Amino acid sequence: MTARSMNANSSTESMASAMNLNDLANLGQIIGALAVMISLFYVAHQIRQNTNAVRSATAQTVHEHFASWYHLLAADAELSQVVVNGLRDYASLSERDKARFIATFMAFLSYSQNAFLKWREGMLEPALWMGWELLIMNLVSSAGGKGFWKERGYLFGEEFRRHVEDDLMKRTPHPDARPMGAFSIGPRAE
Repeated sequence: MTARSMNANSSTESMASAMNLNDLANLGQIIGALAVMISLFYVAHQIRQNTNAVRSATAQTVHEHFASWYHLLAADAELSQVVVNGLRDYASLSERDKARFIATFMAFLSYSQNAFLKWREGMLEPALWMGWELLIMNLVSSAGGKGFWKERGYLFGEEFRRHVEDDLMKRTPHPDARPMGAFSIGPRAE
């Protein structure tokens, strides 16, 4: 073998060797890209699971707030009567009863505002919100609820106030709407 052919063989071997290293580098990049894609799918799945868990916890908290409000009324017959009287005719309440009504109804509307904001953020399912929204509408649409809101609505956030004033209070209540089950506010069937 001549020096020239030995040099050519050596050059061919190093070229084949370099191509193999290049091919291995490309293969490594492909494997790395696939690993990144699998990781991204896993992270997306984890985020979706976390979002569902947060939504579930939010719904539970909203329901617990409203349930605690109802339990408060159920445990105190006198307070229940104050609330019914206040919803019927807010202006006629004595000073003592008005203070109790304000404290009780402020708690309810604070829970309502929280639920509203959670719904707006997408953290409360629309079907769950709709039930609470109808309840809010029934209470603020009563004569006493309107009087209370006129006096105290400014205490709530602008977005919630607009929703109550520009939507809920302008809706026609369901014919069977009866705040606290005590009196009708819906249009009378003839």
